[in-house]
Amino acid sequence: MLKSRGIKRGVEVFVKDSLDSDSAVRKARVVNTYPHPSNWLVVQYENGEMKEVDGNMVTTMFEQNRQRFLP
Repeated sequence: MLKSRGIKRGVEVFVKDSLDSDSAVRKARVVNTYPHPSNWLVVQYENGEMKEVDGNMVTTMFEQNRQRFLP
């Protein structure tokens, strides 16, 4: 699922907070993804903090731009 969305090592993504979905997203870089059935990935935030997150909490820049321009 992550590969079909273009999420792989080195890609910049936006991560929503799993506890507070109304808060602003944080910019991060993908450090590692797990093999296919898994939807989890490891990201590193701009401040150096690393965290394992669910793929459903991640949005790519391409996905955000596509939502802006679609009616």
